[in-house]
Amino acid sequence: MGDISNIMRVRLQSSGMKFKKVVLGLVLISSLFGCSSTPPANTQEMGNPSDSDSTTEPTTYPPTTDKETFLTMSVHVEGWKGENKNTEKFDRHSQIILDVAHEAHQAGAVFSFELSSEFATSSGAKGVVDELLSLGHAIEVHADVGSVGTPSLEELTRQLSVKYEQVQSLGVTPILVSGICSKGPFVEAALSAGYRITTGVVEYCLTSLDVSHHPEGWNIDECPSPSECHGNLGFSISRKATPWSTSSSENWTIPNSDGGLLIVVGESGATIKCLAEDDIGSNGCEYSSEDINEYARLAESYVLYGEESNDKRCCIFATTISVGGSPPEGFISALVSSISFLVDSGHAKWRTPLQIYERVTQLKIEQ
Repeated sequence: MGDISNIMRVRLQSSGMKFKKVVLGLVLISSLFGCSSTPPANTQEMGNPSDSDSTTEPTTYPPTTDKETFLTMSVHVEGWKGENKNTEKFDRHSQIILDVAHEAHQAGAVFSFELSSEFATSSGAKGVVDELLSLGHAIEVHADVGSVGTPSLEELTRQLSVKYEQVQSLGVTPILVSGICSKGPFVEAALSAGYRITTGVVEYCLTSLDVSHHPEGWNIDECPSPSECHGNLGFSISRKATPWSTSSSENWTIPNSDGGLLIVVGESGATIKCLAEDDIGSNGCEYSSEDINEYARLAESYVLYGEESNDKRCCIFATTISVGGSPPEGFISALVSSISFLVDSGHAKWRTPLQIYERVTQLKIEQ
């Protein structure tokens, strides 16, 4: 398994970073602990950085560029209803976005900020977009279309085209769209509107499939809406880590080398703050240091799989965070730092959606 065969046995030293988490009016200070082959105990049992074994040196890995895992983080810029008509609300939301962007940039990451219509059509959106671009981040589209029922190709195309043009008016030509799962022809509509990549592929996307392509044991009647069917697809790591192309909503799970839309699955179905949750209750998830540990563990598993894979398209470690509410202070820095040893050793690299698309397209040409 090459130079990184010992990755899953590694325990990094505590970074000493802390982030604040408000729960029922109390402030919980959680320290980031290094990733290891087994998740740590729960937050209450984690102890303090000073309690860790300070004599243990972290393992280092020889640099390699043979098989790089690409890292991408979709930031869904959503959830603030009416912000395009309320300057004060937009300003508060945009400050959260910029705080995340600066924290990620300072930690060495490149994120994909995917804008809702309400954010993109706000009067101050252009200034925020320009600042995000200056930090090296990507600007894409979070559509949140499809919903219940079976929308037509014409209706989906119209909705996605409007959102494409909204972002384009901010000086960016988007290539990626998230939030398009539908019983209707979402793949064809995305292509018609000009998109070339989709992420955030959740279980509801399976509802567009012809019955002959339904996964064994999967019941479409148990998937009535995106909100009730937002979990992961249960794919193996080979499917999650390796993107493929399609041009048909009826069989999008079957790779088609001539397809025009790149499907990037990764860890769809769970946002970052839900990674460590076994059971997501009605109140949703809370950010915690265990989410960071799980994020690092997953990143390691993608890198290890990539080391073994003979498929040149592998691997892409795609994850999602919704903003929305503000992550705890220092959380983004701690998250990015938790996998910095993979980046520093050359086994992983942060990439924009365009760079991912260009890589896969080039591989098609070479083949």
